Amino acid sequence: MADVRFDPSGFYEFNLAQGAVRTREGTRLVVLTEALAGRLLAAAAKAEGNTIIRKFGKALGKQIVASAGDDASELPPEVVLGHATAVLALFGWGRLSMERWGAALVLELSGGPDVDADRLVVAALLGGLLTVLAGRETACVPVESSHFIVLDPTVAETVWSWSHGGQTRGQIVSRLEARLPTLVEEA
Repeated sequence: MADVRFDPSGFYEFNLAQGAVRTREGTRLVVLTEALAGRLLAAAAKAEGNTIIRKFGKALGKQIVASAGDDASELPPEVVLGHATAVLALFGWGRLSMERWGAALVLELSGGPDVDADRLVVAALLGGLLTVLAGRETACVPVESSHFIVLDPTVAETVWSWSHGGQTRGQIVSRLEARLPTLVEEA
């Protein structure tokens, strides 16, 4: 197993004299309750679409790359996942884990804030984060409770309709695998 060396010490700098909290990279943070942050994120997503949430996810992705200290695409997946799990936890988004379902990658984000009923805000955040880590546009679609299927953005709406229609992640993965030859030809 790959060695995951994430050092959380000094991740946040608390400057009481200035009344500021910053990440070690200098990004200023404001600490909010989960309920207030959830309402603000849901309102932002409703007003501007999930683009602003994806930007936040990309900012978290950059934090992950900075914490890993290398090009994320060159690191073993376990190392990148370890850093992603740590950064998401430090920002209060819950515990990230990854599962392989055939050719599909499924993420689970457990213990995170309940931002919106459809979990589209969290999906946008994860999609932005993975876009930075993968080096190409990536989408996440919520399926079954705290799980998200990672996929190309061109099929995200189709997969969302399957998920929203009540299909399980197993059924969705099977449908995607059946369409894989067609999707490869279209790309």
